[in-house]
Amino acid sequence: MARVRRRTKVAKNKESVEDKPKPVEAKAQNLPGVQNPIKKKKNKGQKKKFLKLEAKAAELGVTLDSLLPKTEDEMLKRLEGGHFRYINEQLYMKTSKEAKKMFEEDPSAFDQYHAGYRDQAKKWPLNPVNVIIQQLNKRKELVIADMGCGDAKVAECLGHNNTVHSFDLVSKKPNVVACDMSHVPLEKGTCDVVIFCLSLMGTNTNEFLREAHRILKTDGVLKIAEVCSRFGNVRAFMRGVGKMGFEFVRSKTMQDYFVLFDFKKVGKIEHKRPTGLELKPCMYKKR
Repeated sequence: MARVRRRTKVAKNKESVEDKPKPVEAKAQNLPGVQNPIKKKKNKGQKKKFLKLEAKAAELGVTLDSLLPKTEDEMLKRLEGGHFRYINEQLYMKTSKEAKKMFEEDPSAFDQYHAGYRDQAKKWPLNPVNVIIQQLNKRKELVIADMGCGDAKVAECLGHNNTVHSFDLVSKKPNVVACDMSHVPLEKGTCDVVIFCLSLMGTNTNEFLREAHRILKTDGVLKIAEVCSRFGNVRAFMRGVGKMGFEFVRSKTMQDYFVLFDFKKVGKIEHKRPTGLELKPCMYKKR
């Protein structure tokens, strides 16, 4: 009887071992206590962005919630702002020929750029095109070339007393001619005034000024309005323009934000690619 009991006991112990559930390998993505390395890396990146946003809120003296988009419209506006900044950056890095090709391949990009441009203009202390219009408002029977005209405001305000040729990379109005500003469809020596208002954007500034020289009459006026921060050396820029056959007349700083130059065509081009004409790109900060 003792032997039978022992066998029964061993058999019972063996059965209990076999019935005991085997350990299951831990799957990091399924167990709450174990962090998935991919998810951990993602969370680390999100935390870094959160801390950066928190620091920005503290710097501005506002709550963190105020910096976050609250509506779908606000989110779309931020996305549009990002697209505007990208297009703006491309325009400063390309020649005018390349920029024209970019807009031809994606016509909607031109509308998106100018919509973003108008939003930015609302934040400026003033718009330099209004200053130029005011300066020319009392003049009559001028022939004006507006290079990079945008919404063609010069033609709208001065066209009733003057002849205004409006040029831009894309035409959205009947009176705007789509072209590369380094090659405009005007005869030599036909203009009294050539305007570049915030439109010296390509990497071929010398070609823009050479074309302005070609279409201007002798003693004709070249007006250049630009953001002050684009000039590394203003005097070097003025000397460079001088070598393109122009004489400096005057300059005006507006609200410490923009500068407006007046030059006069006085002679032949001495140097087709002078130094000093290089301008810094005007990049809009992400808000």
